[in-house]
Amino acid sequence: MISVPLANAVGAVVVTYHPDPHALAALLAALTPQVQDVVVVDNASPVPPSLTGSARLLRLEHNTGVARAQNIGAQRLLREGAQYLLLLDQDSVPAPDMVTQLLAAHQAARDAGERVAAAGPLIVDEAGRSEGFVRFRDGRYAAVVPEGDARWIDCDLLIASGSLISRQAWDDVGPMAEELFIDKVDTEWCLRAASRGWRLAGVPAARLQHRLGQRQIRLWFGRWRSLALHQPFRYYYIWRNSLLVRRRPHATAAWKRADARQLLSLLLYFGVLAPGRWARLRMMARGLADGLRAKSGAMPR
Repeated sequence: MISVPLANAVGAVVVTYHPDPHALAALLAALTPQVQDVVVVDNASPVPPSLTGSARLLRLEHNTGVARAQNIGAQRLLREGAQYLLLLDQDSVPAPDMVTQLLAAHQAARDAGERVAAAGPLIVDEAGRSEGFVRFRDGRYAAVVPEGDARWIDCDLLIASGSLISRQAWDDVGPMAEELFIDKVDTEWCLRAASRGWRLAGVPAARLQHRLGQRQIRLWFGRWRSLALHQPFRYYYIWRNSLLVRRRPHATAAWKRADARQLLSLLLYFGVLAPGRWARLRMMARGLADGLRAKSGAMPR
């Protein structure tokens, strides 16, 4: 059972950029009863987001990227005494007990003498489907489907949205890598945490409805595949940041193999087979070139 003082030690950071008002309202309605404080960090959307409940708005003067926005919100909450940081994207909706389940996993790990940096929920789509949690196996990102009644299972990667990070881990591992701007930010932090002896916990009982990509498409390649399609500019950051993270000392061989396979899949599915392939191919090539040049920050115009 989660104690009230512990539940009240959670501060949530929601990063927004051109948010859908209805989606943001649904997120805040589900989130605010579960945490002590909510800070919405808006990356200079043309129209300031309208907030409901007790959420506070930090509006930035220009788009600083998701990592910088997360760090700004985290710094504010940590100064005010938060013991846990919950990161959320604008298009996520937590289950009513998500935070309670994540806190319980942190407690269970601590009681077992484990150092868990972050606990993350099971990501589900609007139909309730999930691919499970991620491990690096056999040169790929393997989906691990939870079995049994384990409070938590080991993961190699958690997406930022829904991740509950302890203050101790944040202080030890450090903030998000702002130079990456967007994409692979959570990957880099997870790799860095693991290199410092922390574990990542996937929590089957915690659920987060989260949309991956701009929309879902179905492609035939040996079989029908349902894939998340991003806007073209995202493929620039995915390719560039993969190369940048590879240079870091905490980038493991297992992750490098899995990520290389993912990049080749992106090239095949979205650079060859998917609609709008030429725009995405150009962005992939540009990201590859800038990654080789070790360029970072926002994509040059």
